[in-house]
Amino acid sequence: MSIISMTGFGKSESTLQGITCVIEVRSVNSRFLEISSKIPKNFAYLENDFKAQIKDKLVRGSVNFSITLGAGNAGNIPVCYNEAAVEKFVEITKAMQKKYGIAGDIKLEHVLAIPEVLQFTDGNGDNEVWEKHLKAELDKALDGVIAMREKEGANLAVDLTRRVIHLNEVIDKVEVLDPQRIETWKVKFRERINTLMKDSEIDEVRLLQEACIMADKLDIHEEITRFRSHNKLFLDALAKGGAQGKNLGFILQEMGREANTLGTKCQNADIAALAIELKNEIECIREQSMNVA
Repeated sequence: MSIISMTGFGKSESTLQGITCVIEVRSVNSRFLEISSKIPKNFAYLENDFKAQIKDKLVRGSVNFSITLGAGNAGNIPVCYNEAAVEKFVEITKAMQKKYGIAGDIKLEHVLAIPEVLQFTDGNGDNEVWEKHLKAELDKALDGVIAMREKEGANLAVDLTRRVIHLNEVIDKVEVLDPQRIETWKVKFRERINTLMKDSEIDEVRLLQEACIMADKLDIHEEITRFRSHNKLFLDALAKGGAQGKNLGFILQEMGREANTLGTKCQNADIAALAIELKNEIECIREQSMNVA
């Protein structure tokens, strides 16, 4: 199982009792699960049920879903049209055409585009039939969203893996340069000690303490070790798959912290440049990871 992207789209098209039904679900990245909807007033009472369906299948993301009903070919269907809305639409349209000199005929598709122009009539348990139908069709649309999110997640996993491997390669370079960096500082420190030892009043205990403090400040072994550990955790999370977005975000914070510390402590131009390379790559990974559910 791969990680899951928050970007997805699903669509269901069906016909029931001569009425066409189109359900579309779109999702993009978001810190939490946020759901907005556009559904016919006749089924507004089902909005919470629809949202519960979505919550059962999607973990994170900004989700927008819509239900659009249209006229079919059947003659005897439990639906009527909003006559007042149609008459008002025609009146306003003709007035605009006359005032602004706009040519053209009013067609059926223009009328059907009026929000809530089609309305269900009561009776014969039709609402219950439609409830089951809409929920089933929403499931189909959600399956499409999930399929796209999984496919996008697999592509993200490939790119993120490549980038984390690059981070390990950069750390390898740091580790290769580190012994020479230490030797350079040893030479400088010996020269400094020899200069200070010429002063007979120098406190040798204090000198030893300062040497220990400097050695600790220059040591980047722990940062390298922790960075490798974070990289492994990141790759393990990618391999585990599923909704890993928050986990990856936390690991990246720790990576960034170690890269910053390494750059501050190294006191070496070549390693400092590599630390910058680490931070740039981490930022690219962070941007990509923001789309992981």
